[in-house]
Amino acid sequence: MKILRSLTAPKEPDHPESNEDFFFWEAQGKACAMSDGASDSFDSRSWAHILCQSFTQIYNQVAAPRLDDKCVALVLSVARPFFEKQLKAITTSWSKQLAASRGSFASLLGVIDQPHQVSILAVGDTIAVWMDSQGQLRSFTLRKSLEFSKNPVLLGSETKTDSLLFGSEHSRWGFITIPKIELQPKKLFLMTDALGHYVLSQYEKNRPLPLDLLSSMNQSDFQSWVLSHRQSGELHKDDTTFALLALD
Repeated sequence: MKILRSLTAPKEPDHPESNEDFFFWEAQGKACAMSDGASDSFDSRSWAHILCQSFTQIYNQVAAPRLDDKCVALVLSVARPFFEKQLKAITTSWSKQLAASRGSFASLLGVIDQPHQVSILAVGDTIAVWMDSQGQLRSFTLRKSLEFSKNPVLLGSETKTDSLLFGSEHSRWGFITIPKIELQPKKLFLMTDALGHYVLSQYEKNRPLPLDLLSSMNQSDFQSWVLSHRQSGELHKDDTTFALLALD
């Protein structure tokens, strides 16, 4: 797996440090991850970072576990202690402690490259997009632009959220394995919700897709494109992140 593009544009252009999106990979690794922290939860930027790093740490191992419910629980069991340690260093005031006690939340899109297939975990509204062998656009886990209007399922930093994640909300997230022969060309596009909504909307309206254009951009081009489409009202004002993966 090669990472051909990794581009991001913060919601507030003058405050890139506030960007709650994150994309993480390791050179020569077989796994990568993208996450979008929830703006209304405490320090979701850090939680998104730790989730991505925990996923790739687990799945870059030689004997990585199979991608299933247990793996999600494993990712959380690795991520939560790191996040709790980080919180202790910054939650010195009672107000911050109160905010932190409510939990932090983020999506997680994890990709594992295997010899003949690619496996994907998708929790929330960060999506993977690809063209199938018939030239049709496919996406996971959200497949229609209207689905972005619902509150997404997110991974929480507190165990109290697990009963919903693995219970009544389980049907809204999951796993998929795609034979590489069905990816034409062998490319996978990852994107957070604002861009995902835009791409699926364009496809549903039979309008030209921006995937080839985005794939050719540098960071400056991407930020200009995002700003222009926000100003026109075509793209929601939110942190926006895009990655292009080439699969051998």
